[in-house]
Amino acid sequence: MNVFFRYVVVLMLFLGGGLVKAQSADSLLVVDDIQFDVKEFHFDEGKNELVINLFATSYSTDPREYKMNTFSTQVLDQKKQPHFFSMIQMGNVLVKFEDKQNYLHYLLEEDKPVDIQVIVKDWKKTDKPVMIKLVFESSTEEGEFLEVPISLKK
Repeated sequence: MNVFFRYVVVLMLFLGGGLVKAQSADSLLVVDDIQFDVKEFHFDEGKNELVINLFATSYSTDPREYKMNTFSTQVLDQKKQPHFFSMIQMGNVLVKFEDKQNYLHYLLEEDKPVDIQVIVKDWKKTDKPVMIKLVFESSTEEGEFLEVPISLKK
């Protein structure tokens, strides 16, 4: 995908203001040269946990640090109530909520998809997840964080 097209897609996402279905083939969710896709999500009844599996793929030709703000990353239910994660795993990096670790750091390489798993404990079976909001630092401006709303509607 050429650079111009990627920037047009990102600009359209920001100007559109709506949610994009990351899992559909005809629409891409690309923010800061990272494409986000929903692999799947489900409710684990035995553990009362919501499990969300995503992919992140960097288009940057240079390896780059992905710095996720873990406490700003949340799952919203159908009532727009935010839920904190219990555990976030990106590749081999694991952050648990009780560790009170503000950031998850991961080195992204070009065109190498990385699994992201987010688990929310004590999820009520009656709640329907509608969106996960990932928050991470911009690659161009240190200290600027970008919010990426990813639709979980089936």
